[in-house]
Amino acid sequence: MNYLILRLKKKLIFRLDLREIVPNKLKNKKNIKNLEIFYGNEKKRISDFFSFQGKLNKGIIFKGNFAKCDYIGDSMKEGEIIVNGNVGEYLGHQMENGKITVKGSSGNYTGSSLKGGEILIEKNAGDYLGSSIQGEKKGMSGGIVIVKGHVGNRLAFKMRSGIIFVKGNVKNYIGSQMIAGTIIINGKIGSHPGLLMKRGTIVLKRKTPLPLNFKYSGKNNYLFLKVSEFYLERLNIVFKNIFPNTYVTKFTGDTSCNGNGEIFILN
Repeated sequence: MNYLILRLKKKLIFRLDLREIVPNKLKNKKNIKNLEIFYGNEKKRISDFFSFQGKLNKGIIFKGNFAKCDYIGDSMKEGEIIVNGNVGEYLGHQMENGKITVKGSSGNYTGSSLKGGEILIEKNAGDYLGSSIQGEKKGMSGGIVIVKGHVGNRLAFKMRSGIIFVKGNVKNYIGSQMIAGTIIINGKIGSHPGLLMKRGTIVLKRKTPLPLNFKYSGKNNYLFLKVSEFYLERLNIVFKNIFPNTYVTKFTGDTSCNGNGEIFILN
């Protein structure tokens, strides 16, 4: 078997910190079952919570309800993590490479300070996706995050690079203080998009009113969107025909901070 399968064997009362259960952190460990992790504010052995099956070759499969499990995929550098259920907060924090697939929903701070790799959320994600965490100056600076459902507030706060694609709706303050990167939203958005945005690109596939600090810059046929689509589809099939047309309305801002960010609205 190519995957190490960890099956949660008890219901959690407190939060469980799984930042050490990452392929690159485990590959040189001789006795994984005795590895210590934090359960609430106490140290426990990983074998107190999980049953083990298979070998760590390609990656790790988590089975169970991990809604109270945080920092899955923290600082991940290689391999694959698959979660057959929901996950808690800080999924893929500072991840550098590899792939994480969640066949459920994720909590707040998914892909926080992401540096590389790919995160796929089959259902919904919480607030601050692809953002910086408290005390950090940089949000997501690389990699790809795909959410097939809806996302909460402050998506891509302080984003520096990378790609975020959301099939569903997103709440308020997307791309706040964004400096670079690309955000593509298939559904509806909330208020204050691009607040204090300096640079970067937000693509909206539905018509939506924008704040006055984004100025109208005309309508045009932006063929680079099709070039981007071709590149993105090679990364993940979910991007196939993502831009059915390239005739868009362009706005630039945030003018209140002399920003040159772009918001494209597909017509």
